[in-house]
Amino acid sequence: PGIAAADLDRIFDPFTQVHEGLRRSAGGTGLGLAISRGFARAMGGDLTVESEVGVGSTFTLTLPQAAPHPA
Repeated sequence: PGIAAADLDRIFDPFTQVHEGLRRSAGGTGLGLAISRGFARAMGGDLTVESEVGVGSTFTLTLPQAAPHPA
């Protein structure tokens, strides 16, 4: 359904779920994005999001290119 601009900064915080309450359709603990971003950053990359309420969200994983191995 998209994520409000006010919530984008906090969705990567551990245990954060922006759609809480009885109407929430997905389960979980709110750790997936925090762990995923942590792994990405540990490898020298990042996990980012662009979102529009009512339209949807796009998550982008960027990682540095590995140096070629000598033959």
